[in-house]
Amino acid sequence: MLEDKRIRRTKKLLRQALCELMKQKPFKNITVSDIVRQADINRGTFYAYYQDVYDLREKVENEMTNSLKQIIQSTLPEIQGNSMKTSIKKSVEYLEENHELAYVLLKDGNLEHKMTVLLAECCKKQLSNHTENDEWEVCFVATGCLGIMKHWMMQTEDIDKEKVINKIDSILRRFFV
Repeated sequence: MLEDKRIRRTKKLLRQALCELMKQKPFKNITVSDIVRQADINRGTFYAYYQDVYDLREKVENEMTNSLKQIIQSTLPEIQGNSMKTSIKKSVEYLEENHELAYVLLKDGNLEHKMTVLLAECCKKQLSNHTENDEWEVCFVATGCLGIMKHWMMQTEDIDKEKVINKIDSILRRFFV
């Protein structure tokens, strides 16, 4: 069910406020008062959607992870046994579009763990005969791919995203051979 336009706008303002505040101070020091002041909304409105700042962060991380999952799943039939370049490119573009939010959540949140789990699940699906023995390799590849994306996002100078896409694709192709 689609949310009302006003609800989407309010939630977007709250996400932006969370992002701005996380750039200024550690998450543990952010309060609901800080967020509603930054977003210029009523405190009651905040509580209509979230229990507290931890719930807000959790839901924002889940939204990002679910969006990445949809991106990857939408290209899975195309990539089985082949290059994952399309899926990687769309994922990197999504992170680029949401750079500021992804950046602060990767630095000070659970997004890194959630993305690693997502990437590991995708790697397992790509292995035709997945066994328990593959767990170590899957963990290594998922963590490594996320590490490359995180390194790219954390750089102060501009790194060509095509280099990032090609590097991850190269690693994954070797893994799935």
